[in-house]
Amino acid sequence: MSRKTLEETLNENVPVIEGKKLYIWGMGNTALLYDEGIQRLEKEGFFHISGYCDNNIRKTEKKFFCKKPVVTLEELCKTEEICVLICSPQFKVYREVRKQLNGMGVENYLIDEVILKHHAKEVLQVYDSLGDLRSRETYEELIECRMCNRLPAEKMYSGSTYFSLSAFKRRNTKEVFVDCGGYVGDTIEQYLWKKTGSFDKIIAFEPDKNNYDAMVCRVERLKKEWNINDEDIQLYPYGVGKDDVELEVQKYDRNHGLGSKISVKGGGDMRDTEPCSIVSLDCFLKEPYHFLKADIEGYEYGMLLGAEKGIKANRPMIAVCIYHNAVDFYSIPLLIQRFVPEYHFAVRHHSSELDETVFYAWMEE
Repeated sequence: MSRKTLEETLNENVPVIEGKKLYIWGMGNTALLYDEGIQRLEKEGFFHISGYCDNNIRKTEKKFFCKKPVVTLEELCKTEEICVLICSPQFKVYREVRKQLNGMGVENYLIDEVILKHHAKEVLQVYDSLGDLRSRETYEELIECRMCNRLPAEKMYSGSTYFSLSAFKRRNTKEVFVDCGGYVGDTIEQYLWKKTGSFDKIIAFEPDKNNYDAMVCRVERLKKEWNINDEDIQLYPYGVGKDDVELEVQKYDRNHGLGSKISVKGGGDMRDTEPCSIVSLDCFLKEPYHFLKADIEGYEYGMLLGAEKGIKANRPMIAVCIYHNAVDFYSIPLLIQRFVPEYHFAVRHHSSELDETVFYAWMEE
């Protein structure tokens, strides 16, 4: 595998979508994760999404999803010049929907294939910025997997999410660690073990109330076990984004809150939402920080925009998830590179499936 192979794959059979009415199939959690990225693509003029559709009758009873009209597949067949973008990471579901749409004579593609092939230039720019062979092999493999809807090779797996690279494991008694998407405090506990309790301060944000309460409970235990002062770990029940604003957190109870995410009103199933405050790191943090981690369910790009001044001034180590949608796979690395061109960059994959892909940026000492 090589850059040439990746370039050939990206430029092979590029879907033609110009002049067609585009609909997204899928109105579940994955579609919500793609919403922020899709909004950015629409602002760029890349495409316009006409609406959403799904086989789930209960879902198609809604009039709108992500502020777009909802239609049935039968209604699609009455529309001319349409193309459906399938938004589902489930291999069986993708194959069944593709077979169904083909049988109905509806042109369709996997949404990742459309996004990544039409942004081949940006994808290759990220590939060229990666400083080690493992990163380039991992990135190439994952791009192909996402376009072809298959699982990555087992050899792509790396352990120790957020701490697999040497620079991110080094102990620093003056280090301030910022955890965006603290969940139930699992990364805080992992951080303490990896750093053997050597740090100056931990600042964590988690907007889901149930998750936040669990994080507080865990941190109370950790402070006793590690003999940590109360002021050394600061927890906030906020989301992190581009601006200070009041939004909602979309709860996701099927995996105990792991997939809870920020949403605008009307973005998803309103029965599962609760109000939450969003803060930008540039406005909220008044002190330097040295390690920035983010896993916030598709809101990472906005978080970085709201941290631009701090990133440029502090040049922290960054470990940010890019797997929530295909847009982030190239846009997040390029954004960080624009902020600090001198950074070293790497990609590691920490799962046997298509989640837990992390982009790393750091300054060499």
